Amino acid sequence: MKLLKLTLENFRVFYGTQKLDLEVSEDKPAVLIFGMNGAGKTTLLNAFTWALYGAFSDDVERQERVINDHAWTQTPFGGLVSASVKLEFEHEGLNFTVHRAVTTTKNTDEQSALTPKLTVTQSEHGVSTTVPNGQDRIQKILPEGLRQFFFFNGERMERMFTGDRTDEVQQAIKTLMGLEEIERAIGTHLPAASRKLSRQVGSNGDGRLQALTAEQDRLEQQKIEVHKELLRVSENAAGYEREVEAANRALLANGKAAPLQRQRAKLKFRLDELVAKRIERQERKRDLLAKNSFLAFTGGIDSTVLDLAEGMRKRRELPAGIQRDYIDGLLEDGQCMCGRDLPEGSEARMALEERRYNAGLADVESRWMYLRGKTADLTLARADLLAKLRECVADIEDIEASIKQIDAEMSDIARELEGVDVMDVQRLEERRKEFDRKRLDALQQHRVAQSQLTELDEQIEKVRRQFHSARVQDEESKRIQRQVLLVDEVLEAFQRILAVKTEEVRQQLDAKVKSVFGRICIRPFTPSLTTSFALELVNHSAGVAAARSTGENQILGLSFVGAVSELTKETYDRKQKATDAVLGGGGVYPVVMDAPFGNLDVAYQNDIAESLPKLTSQIVTLLSKSQSRGMVLEHLGQAASRMYVLRSYTTNSDADEDSITIHGREFPYVSHGEFNHTVLEEVPV
Repeated sequence: MKLLKLTLENFRVFYGTQKLDLEVSEDKPAVLIFGMNGAGKTTLLNAFTWALYGAFSDDVERQERVINDHAWTQTPFGGLVSASVKLEFEHEGLNFTVHRAVTTTKNTDEQSALTPKLTVTQSEHGVSTTVPNGQDRIQKILPEGLRQFFFFNGERMERMFTGDRTDEVQQAIKTLMGLEEIERAIGTHLPAASRKLSRQVGSNGDGRLQALTAEQDRLEQQKIEVHKELLRVSENAAGYEREVEAANRALLANGKAAPLQRQRAKLKFRLDELVAKRIERQERKRDLLAKNSFLAFTGGIDSTVLDLAEGMRKRRELPAGIQRDYIDGLLEDGQCMCGRDLPEGSEARMALEERRYNAGLADVESRWMYLRGKTADLTLARADLLAKLRECVADIEDIEASIKQIDAEMSDIARELEGVDVMDVQRLEERRKEFDRKRLDALQQHRVAQSQLTELDEQIEKVRRQFHSARVQDEESKRIQRQVLLVDEVLEAFQRILAVKTEEVRQQLDAKVKSVFGRICIRPFTPSLTTSFALELVNHSAGVAAARSTGENQILGLSFVGAVSELTKETYDRKQKATDAVLGGGGVYPVVMDAPFGNLDVAYQNDIAESLPKLTSQIVTLLSKSQSRGMVLEHLGQAASRMYVLRSYTTNSDADEDSITIHGREFPYVSHGEFNHTVLEEVPV
C-alpha cells in the first residue's frame, strides 16, 4: 500500500480544499509536516483513518463536529453544508480512491453526529470502476484492527501493549501475517462442516448420535450467547477505561491535584504489573494442577511397588537369572548346557524341570524392571510438583501483599484528593472513582464470561469425543461418524499448525523488537514479547522488570512498530518470490505518526530521527517546532521527499505571529486571520 494524495474539504480545522501530495522516492521515503499544538496535526492523522474506516481515535474531542466550524457558521439555516476526505493510494498494481463525505441541511447552531457516505473507486489501465461493498475492499487491503500499527499518535502508542489490549495486538498480528485464515477455518468453517455432517443422522439413524448432536447444538448456541455478552462487557470496560483516563488527564492538569495524581499514576503502573504477574502465577498453578495433580494420589503406591520388587529381588525372582524359554530349549533338545543327556524320568531332567518352574518370563521381568523405574520416578515427580506449587503459592501471597499495600496507598491519595478544596478536583475524583468501579465490575464480568466459554468448550469437546466413540449399528450412521471424526482430526491439526505459526511469528517479532530497541535505547534494558503478545522491559543488569519511563515506553512502541513493518515486508517479499500461492500474509504499508518524539530527551530524539526513515518504504511524520530542531531536522530532512507547514490562522490579535525555520529559511507558522482555521502549505525540500 502506497499513499499518493490526501484531499480535505471543510474537514474540522481545515477550511476549504487542502491537498497533501504524499508520493515519495525510494531513497527519500519521508513526508514531513510541521505544525504547532492545536494546528491540526491530530486532525490530519485522523483524516487518514476517517477516510478508510469512518472512525476517529479515542483522544479526539467533539467527534460529531466533522464539518469545519467556519463553513458551518457561514451556511444559512436550511442550506446544505458538507465535509469530506479523499485518500488516493496504490496497492498491488491498482490505484484506489477512497472518498468519505458527510452532507446535511443546517437546522441548528450545533452540529450533530452524521452518517458519512463512502465511495471507493478502482483504476487499472486508465479505466475507473466503482467498487461495490467498498468498506469490505478496504478491510481486505488493510483491516481496521491493524490501523494502530500504521496510523498512530506516538505519545499514546504504548497503550496498545497494556491490559486487555494485548488480545487486540495478538489478533491484529495474526491478521497481518495471514494466520487469520487458519483461525477462520478453526473457529467457523470446520466446526460448521462437523455440525452439518452430524445433523445428517436422520430420524431413522442411531438415537445415541441424534441425542449427542442435539446436545452439541445446544452448547454451541449457548456459547454464541456468552460470546456476545463477552464482547458487550469488553466494550463497556474499554469505555469506562477511557473515562478514567480522561479524568486522570484532567486531574494532572490541575495544579493542586497534579502531584497526587502523578504519584497515583506511578502506583497504578506498578499495580498493573503486579496484577499481570499474579495472573501469570495463577495460570502456572492451574497448569501444574491440570497436568500433574494425579501425582498427589500416587503416595503409597510407589512404596508398595518398590517393596514388592525388592522382595522378589531378595528371593532371586527378579532378576530371574536363567529365563524360562532358555530352559524350554534344553528340555526340547534333551541335552543340558554341560552336554549331559536328559532322558525322560531321569533325575537331571526332573531337576531342570523344577528349575524351569522358578525361572522368570522375559516379558514379565522386563515389565517389572520398567515399572520399578517408573515408580521411583513418581516419588521425584511428586516432590517436584509440591516444590513448584509451594513456589507459586508463595509468589502469589507476596504479590497479593504488595497489591494490598498499593491499594492502601492509592486509597490514601484518593482521600487526599477528595480533601482538596477545589470543586473541579473533587468532582473529577468522584467521576474517576465511579468509572473505575464500573471498569472493575466490567472486568469481573469479563472474567466470568471467559470462564463460562472455557467450560462450554470443555463440554463441547466431551460431547464430540462421545460422538466419536459411540457404538452404532447401521452403516449410514457409521459412515457419518467416520466423516465427522475426519473433520475433527483436521480441526485439531489446524489448531496445532496455528499454535506453531503464531509462536514462530512471536519469536521473529521478539528478535526484531530487541534489534530495533537496542539501536535506540542506551540503558541496560531488553524488551521481551510474551506469549500473550504483551511487551515487557527487563533490566538485564538487575534481572527484574524495568521501571519504564514515558520515554522508554515510547521507544518500546516505536521498536514494535518498526519490527512489525520489517516483518510484514520480509513476508511480502518472500510471497512475491514464491512459485506457489500457499504463502500468505505480509505486505508493504506506510506509517503515519503524530508526535513521534513525545517527551524524549535530545539524545533519544536524534537516535529515533535517524531510525524513523528506515521503518518502512513510506513514512509521514507530524512534528511541532520543538520536535524538529538540530540533528532531528537534519536526519529527517535528508530522508524527506516532501515537506509541509500547517499554517495556523487566528482571530486573536493579541497573539504573536510566528514562523518556523527549515533549512535556514523562514516560513509562516502562525498568522492573523479573519477566522480560525489551518492551511496546508508545501515548502521546498
